[in-house]
Amino acid sequence: MSPSREPVEETSVEPVRPPAVPDRHGPHVGAVLVLLAWWGFGNLYEAIVLMPWVWGLPPGSVPGEFAAGSPVFYFVPALIALLALVWALVVRVHRDGSRRAVLRAAVLVTIAAAGTGVLVGTVNPTLRDPTATVADVHAAVVMWEIGNALRLALVVAAAVSLLRRSS
Repeated sequence: MSPSREPVEETSVEPVRPPAVPDRHGPHVGAVLVLLAWWGFGNLYEAIVLMPWVWGLPPGSVPGEFAAGSPVFYFVPALIALLALVWALVVRVHRDGSRRAVLRAAVLVTIAAAGTGVLVGTVNPTLRDPTATVADVHAAVVMWEIGNALRLALVVAAAVSLLRRSS
């Protein structure tokens, strides 16, 4: 005869997790991410729509920097706000474990912004020059597309750095 066993009730034990710490910088990081998305989608628009259109234009057909519809009116304010917000975030997280990620994002954004200045200063004059050849315009468009791809990669890397931050 075997001893009777009563069924043993199994209980699951979940690991003890420390209470979640609210993200003090969440809204600030969210604003930076929105501006990074704005810039990133603007770069995609330039790559997919604007530059192929410019490729087919005769030399000197690109409107002036401050003409109606110029990208200056929607990129410059967003870029200035982005630079201000991302560097303000660096100052705010000086004691957090996410400082490196935020600093990395700020440096990447700053490099991308400097790249924009270089592109605008070197490529745009050729696109607006009525004496430029079609080959010059095509070379300028290719240069813009390469620089634009680099800027887009920097913007994505900055966003990934912020999304992976530890706090």
